Amino acid sequence: MSPAVPPGELEAVAALAGAGATAVLRQAGRAAGVEVLTHRRRSVHHRPGRSYAEVHEATVRVGGVERDVLLVAHRDRRGYPDDALVLVVDGVDLAVWRFPHDPYLPGLPSAIDPGRVRGLLDTLGTPAGAVRLHTRAYRPARRAVVEVTIDGPQGEGRVVYLKVLAGQRAPELAAMHRALRAVVPVPRVHGVAEGQGIVVLEALGGPTLRAALLAGGPLPEPAALLELLQRFASSGLTSRRDPRAFADVRRHVDGLARLVPDRAGQVAELAAAAVDLDGPLVPVHGDLHDAQLLLGPDGAVTGLLDVDGAGLGWMVQDLANLIAHVEVVVEIAPPRADAAADYAAALVETAATMVPAADLGRALSGAWIALATGPHRAQDPDWEERTHARLDRAAAAMGRATAC
Repeated sequence: MSPAVPPGELEAVAALAGAGATAVLRQAGRAAGVEVLTHRRRSVHHRPGRSYAEVHEATVRVGGVERDVLLVAHRDRRGYPDDALVLVVDGVDLAVWRFPHDPYLPGLPSAIDPGRVRGLLDTLGTPAGAVRLHTRAYRPARRAVVEVTIDGPQGEGRVVYLKVLAGQRAPELAAMHRALRAVVPVPRVHGVAEGQGIVVLEALGGPTLRAALLAGGPLPEPAALLELLQRFASSGLTSRRDPRAFADVRRHVDGLARLVPDRAGQVAELAAAAVDLDGPLVPVHGDLHDAQLLLGPDGAVTGLLDVDGAGLGWMVQDLANLIAHVEVVVEIAPPRADAAADYAAALVETAATMVPAADLGRALSGAWIALATGPHRAQDPDWEERTHARLDRAAAAMGRATAC
């Protein structure tokens, strides 16, 4: 028997389970004058305590013409924008929309329209030329990232990124980038379209640390990564964001209990111990991992991405998150397992010179709990097996912390 779904955003899980998603999407389609023919769950996005969303790849018929689209079903404890299409299914309210018409991201339709993007870039003085657009990331109700390639005589192949954000986050993020550029290599801000919630950022070259790991390329010295975090900590950055809240893995307990109910008690115990940390609060990235670091030809760090969640937090959680993401390569790329394990071990050894080993072990356990939600979120076919394996890693890290 499945565990009871707790009240709040996870009520959407029951409403969308089995044939529920079909009923919800078809009901929304009828309300919009669209016939939903087929659909497949593509990804799951859960913000514990706040929202739950599913993205579905769907085929719809509009005016006799079939189209492939992305449909989103979203439940939010905070309520919904006035222009959202909201359905009530078995007492559960859900907003449904078609990408890019996310009611929380009013600038998204403009960010994927070549004409409007060209107009925005013209106001910022970027080189003339046709633009090619590619949506690189989309988190329903939260953010999207669109890659813009400019094809013109002065800017042939030049790339910029549009980050589309909810609420008033765009000017806040732009100010954060400008403040950090003096101390760490974050992308330069070309401009902000505040009314649309769009920040235009320069593209930084080079592979990510994850790509270099997978390709066997040069990697940064572990000491250089710690020095980068120390520079970030000395930046004096202030923010209303709380990285400790984002890293508090107790928020994942209910969701994981639903996915792997036989481990619910263990997950709760590990999560409670994982946040038993102490130490000075300093500016931290808030979600540091191997896809956030860009490297030069010699493996030196040349770029630091996605500082949206930066603020005052514990450096050990940034370190642990980075190490756990490196260790994940062992799971997802067996041919690179030895190299990834060796590099992760070197990071642990170096990190132990900066933070207490017990705190690092607890934070690593927390990082693995957070990573345990990933396989289901990405709808991996073997998500249950991978979830268990990642929880095993969390337990092992906590065991090492306890032994310190």
